[in-house]
Amino acid sequence: VTPWISFEAYPISVQTMGGTLVKVPLTAGHAFDLDSVAAAVTERTKLVFLATPNNPTGTAVSTAAVARLAESIPGDVVVLVDEAYREFADPALGDPVVDLLGHFDNVAVARTFSKAYGLASLRLGYVMAHPEIVSAIDKCLIPFNVNGLAQAAALAALGDDGAAAEAQANIDAIKVERGRVAGALAADGWDIPDTQANFVWMHLGARTDDVCIALEQRGVVVRPFSGVGIRVTIGTPAQNDRFLTTLAEVAQPA
Repeated sequence: VTPWISFEAYPISVQTMGGTLVKVPLTAGHAFDLDSVAAAVTERTKLVFLATPNNPTGTAVSTAAVARLAESIPGDVVVLVDEAYREFADPALGDPVVDLLGHFDNVAVARTFSKAYGLASLRLGYVMAHPEIVSAIDKCLIPFNVNGLAQAAALAALGDDGAAAEAQANIDAIKVERGRVAGALAADGWDIPDTQANFVWMHLGARTDDVCIALEQRGVVVRPFSGVGIRVTIGTPAQNDRFLTTLAEVAQPA
């Protein structure tokens, strides 16, 4: 079970394992409807995916909300909190590792070095969970699944030689630009959900493909979700200005 629209790898992963993905629509404000997620859980359910901040909408839920979900479903259903973009989120939302793992045996937290640390090509992530869940995951892992280069890069990213400070400076700059871009879009009349990631979400519906093509023809590349909307990654101030200017040339709020 997962709120939807969300990370596109979830359907692929579920299908690969022979499962059925149950998609729970987001609210009108592009947020998670966790009551409906809980209601969608049945005796057949094994796993709940929660990407928070969500990809591609950027919306997020608090650890208190996740706790209420975990309490309301059977204890043998794992709630996987996917925090790929957690570094960009408001700390006030809470830390599920601190707030949840010691209280719920069925909560797992996944994180990655792909986003805030820029190590996507090295494919390094990790999960924190109850030992029983970790043991089950270990049975499915391929041998030598994390290479030496990825491990060295991760250690360097977390080291005290300035790399961690540089990453945090980049994160802080992205947050500032994110607020500016979202504010500019809202001022122009676009309905922009509150984003806690390094991108903003624009619900365009049937216009999505046409707007995406028009932007690309003018040298601006965004991530389309056909028939639904576009995800706009926050770049440098100059890149963001170009996007805002170009968007105004090709599309107006409905």
